[in-house]
Amino acid sequence: MNGASKLSEALNAHPAVLDYIISLNPGEFERLRNPLMRKVMPQRITLRRVAVMAGIKEVEIVARVNEIAGLPIDLSAPSSHHEQLPGSPADKPGWLIHAAPEEIIWVDLIPTDEVLGDPMPTVSTAINTMKHGSIVGIKHKWEPQPFYDIWYARGFDFWAEKINKDLWHVFVFRPTD
Repeated sequence: MNGASKLSEALNAHPAVLDYIISLNPGEFERLRNPLMRKVMPQRITLRRVAVMAGIKEVEIVARVNEIAGLPIDLSAPSSHHEQLPGSPADKPGWLIHAAPEEIIWVDLIPTDEVLGDPMPTVSTAINTMKHGSIVGIKHKWEPQPFYDIWYARGFDFWAEKINKDLWHVFVFRPTD
């Protein structure tokens, strides 16, 4: 395994990997015990992203997963752990500061979050139908870091704000060409 390995590969390598991953950030990863979340989330996220979400070094998580799974640990192998993963900027972006509240198209994922449902279809529909120059606001129980990789690859800008312990507001902007 390496940082680019999908979480699903790590979880399939040994049953004890699940408990290790959950121990890194129980508030975020406990939902992996839910069968639906266990089915859909791990194939969308890399060990590199899990390390960022857990606040640990990529080499640390890769070494521990490989140790648990009984796989060789080769820390001398070239690694791309220096690759910067996209994250929410610290400062509120201008495109959001200058947006009128009525211009934001809101998607409320809280009901989905409460039953540990899959947010991907709802978010994908909203993002795929947005026009250039528009903003989608997402109410979510968690910071949706796995989405950041997707949005970044598609050229979208985004910004997230923690409102309280159970609510994030996430804004996605589709720049004009």
